[in-house]
Amino acid sequence: MATILLSEEKQQILNVVKDFCKKEIAPVAMELEHADEYPHDIVEKMKELGFFGFTIPEEFGGIGLDYVTYSLVIEEITRYWMSVSGILNSHLIMAHIVEKYGTKEQKDHYLPKFATGELRGGLALSEADAGTDIQNIATKAVLQSERYVINGTKMWITNARYGNTFILAAKTDLQVTPRYKGISLFIAEKGDGFLYKRHRQTWLQRN
Repeated sequence: MATILLSEEKQQILNVVKDFCKKEIAPVAMELEHADEYPHDIVEKMKELGFFGFTIPEEFGGIGLDYVTYSLVIEEITRYWMSVSGILNSHLIMAHIVEKYGTKEQKDHYLPKFATGELRGGLALSEADAGTDIQNIATKAVLQSERYVINGTKMWITNARYGNTFILAAKTDLQVTPRYKGISLFIAEKGDGFLYKRHRQTWLQRN
């Protein structure tokens, strides 16, 4: 079994997470889970502690954790309540996508707001006929007068109800082979065209 040795600074961060889990998550996790209630207070406290910026680079206001340390953080959170890790992971996956593939303007605009939790992200990928096989999505994005018009329906979007910014996958090329190469990712903020239907089967419709 491998032993992971953390720097003093990273160990302090992990200790903060452990303390947070014991004090804030453990006492309420079972009650909220059985009541199927969203952990608003826990999320607000995570924002205050900078959790939503764990893996976002320091230049954008994040903590800049490496992924080994972050995996230990998530392991600790899931020890107490798996649902909280989903809120955090989907958000930081979106932040990673913006950091890796976004334009400079997108990075400068979104990443600092992701780091503070002002914007909370999620992934709009799955559809009724396209779960894990994303290349089967039917949502389409058509370029019209320098703007994309997106039509489609998404479901099972983590953070859809209480998040506000999403990575949305849509087909921009229906002819290319293999089909997954015809998929593009868009940043979609809540607004006109975003319709939340019901809990546990969330829909995002853009048209």
